[in-house]
Amino acid sequence: MAIIPDRDQDELKREFRKELKNDVTIRLFTQGSLLLSVPGRECQYCPQTQQLMEELTALSPKLHLEVYSFYSQNEEVAKYGVERIPAIVMGDDDNARLKYYGIPMGYEFATLLEDIRTLSRGVSPLTMDTRKKLRKVNQPVHIQVFVTPS
Repeated sequence: MAIIPDRDQDELKREFRKELKNDVTIRLFTQGSLLLSVPGRECQYCPQTQQLMEELTALSPKLHLEVYSFYSQNEEVAKYGVERIPAIVMGDDDNARLKYYGIPMGYEFATLLEDIRTLSRGVSPLTMDTRKKLRKVNQPVHIQVFVTPS
């Protein structure tokens, strides 16, 4: 059974056709083989997250999905700084700093879609004033946003 309903898939296809300019690669870090579960390494939402990302990337030829095993592809885990799963990493290969942990459902799904649009356009939605202020930041900054369903 599909996670994204058919009517929403049709709408997303139209939106992506109209709004996506450049390709976007979505990197999903998951538990690896869905056939084998190692005690202590279970990932409750990995299968659903993978299905959701497969459905989403199938809606546009500009969206590409790369799936990595958190437990066996250590080089990629380190390269993208992934700390837990499921994890979705987006951005250019050398600049993939946008990360989602957990399954992006509900409001988080809308945020994920907006980030895909922004990455595809290659233009920040921030105001010029905000961009000027951010240029003054001269040290690394780690920003985390936490969301709960309530």
